[in-house]
Amino acid sequence: MLPQQTSAQAVLALFFGDKIQSDKVSVGLYFAGQSSYITNTNDSKNSLGLAIGAYTDIKLGESNKWMITNFMSFKCPKGMKDIPLNYEVIENADYPADSRIQRKLTYFEIVPLLRYKFTPSLSVAAGPQFGVRIKSKDLYIDEREDGSTSTVEYKTKDYFTRFDAGLAADLQYVLEKGEGIHFNLRFCSGLTNIYKSNVPFTGHNQYFHFGVGVPIGGSKKQK
Repeated sequence: MLPQQTSAQAVLALFFGDKIQSDKVSVGLYFAGQSSYITNTNDSKNSLGLAIGAYTDIKLGESNKWMITNFMSFKCPKGMKDIPLNYEVIENADYPADSRIQRKLTYFEIVPLLRYKFTPSLSVAAGPQFGVRIKSKDLYIDEREDGSTSTVEYKTKDYFTRFDAGLAADLQYVLEKGEGIHFNLRFCSGLTNIYKSNVPFTGHNQYFHFGVGVPIGGSKKQK
């Protein structure tokens, strides 16, 4: 239900941005290249993906130094790749002996941040992160000597918790003196174990990403 609601918000921002925008509130679409990993998973590589969603900025007070920024991602990819087989979660899985695991997790995510602006363009923010897992699967990938690849896929919802929570820090630069396209560098560190109790190890989601926010409806500058 939540992913569909967030998708609807992004569509509403696209078509009704002019009506939503004001001197205190601005909205836009958000896209981010994301590099994610899972803690306590040695000899593995970060997984790359694209996060898609929307954002809302709400200015606080008259000084315009503080604001609440809410990021909503209806497709937030997490996980890792090239994971050794000793981190497998599937019981009695059937795969080639030389396989490595690609762990793919997709979340609906909300990141409400309190932001402080040093200048109209440059700001920092911090706050909580909340996620709801909507997809999960493990791919057992075997790269053969002849260059071909064999892939075996398993659904893994029975091994991962539904909810994820953590803390986020964000550095932002906005073009056109704070009225244009947003550029965000964010780090998010999970606080909850992503595995259910039937998995004999623990791990937290973490990611870095570089995001671009595209304001909808144009800027509303005071005259």
